Amino acid sequence: MTFVHFIQLLLVAAILLGVGLPLFRGLSKTRLFKPVNPEIEEYKHLLVRKEEVLLSIKELEFDFKTDKISEEDYQGVRNKLELEAASILENLDRLEREKKSAASRPAKAT
Repeated sequence: MTFVHFIQLLLVAAILLGVGLPLFRGLSKTRLFKPVNPEIEEYKHLLVRKEEVLLSIKELEFDFKTDKISEEDYQGVRNKLELEAASILENLDRLEREKKSAASRPAKAT
């Protein structure tokens, strides 16, 4: 009975190798993860944050128009959100200028 189990084990192993090898053969040539570029990640984060702040301003205006918050609170929060939005836009502009200046510089020969 053990000889039959051994033959079955060899048969299963052969099938797994026959199916598995073509699937995993190309993995050594490809990278599973790309290196992260911090400038691009910062730019993406700022774009998302800009949309969040603009949405917060719209929600704040709606809340003020429906008398959910006082004018004093509205002005304070709106000023804070506008300052944050201006800071985000300045950072986005800076990153775009840096990207353009890096693209205009000639590549170094190695």
